[in-house]
Amino acid sequence: MTDKIHTDTQEVIEAISYQPGLQDSGDLEAGTKTITATVEATGVNNADYHTVMSLARPEDLRLTVIRIAARLAVTVDSMTAGQINCRVYADVQDAEHRLFDLHWTYAGDKLAAIDTCADNLSVIFNLLKDGGAHIFYCFCWLNTGNAVISLCQLWEGVGTCSTDWWGTDIVKLNYTGLASTASRLYVQGTGPLKHMLTDGNFNQGNFITDIITNKVIYSFGETTCLLEKGVNIHAACSVATDLTYLFGCTFILKNTN
Repeated sequence: MTDKIHTDTQEVIEAISYQPGLQDSGDLEAGTKTITATVEATGVNNADYHTVMSLARPEDLRLTVIRIAARLAVTVDSMTAGQINCRVYADVQDAEHRLFDLHWTYAGDKLAAIDTCADNLSVIFNLLKDGGAHIFYCFCWLNTGNAVISLCQLWEGVGTCSTDWWGTDIVKLNYTGLASTASRLYVQGTGPLKHMLTDGNFNQGNFITDIITNKVIYSFGETTCLLEKGVNIHAACSVATDLTYLFGCTFILKNTN
């Protein structure tokens, strides 16, 4: 007599894909612009530069965007002023929508990057993660004299400018069960990046897998694992003015019913 195991269990396979990429305004200054204003202009119609960008949001509600970062590049060719001021707003010119608030005292290439999330610039974060188009306004003014600008460029992506080498979470998948994951990260900047996957209850000793490629251009990580509390994609930069962003990710989920 032979024992037999009988089951009606069927495997269900799902795929979740998210490809936010990088949003790039390009150079908003077609030539050069001489700044002479000594106070910040009032009204978005009076901004020195503006651009419209939008980030796709995940279609599956189990996938959540945790962090969106922005990077700004400005080239000041020359200045007679003691200080040039630069502010960038998202949609509205007020303190809650102020993305950058920068001050420079000498000419040259200027770079800045910042994260938005539930704990930092939350009003802007809630705007940028909704999948809609948003207008970014850039205002420049001086304490005296003049300054010449030849470059103004803005980037945004699902990512971070954090240099915390343990990695900062940028996307979370809420799921329990067997999953295969693949994700690709790039860096807008000059330094290497950090790319990690952790379970949903992240701490430094709780890795599903630790993917460290330390490539300047991109990193690609994939793994198959049994998830108890979901999976987070973490990222980090080695340069504080770089932007490490999620180019895309795919999750293959396997359930048995």
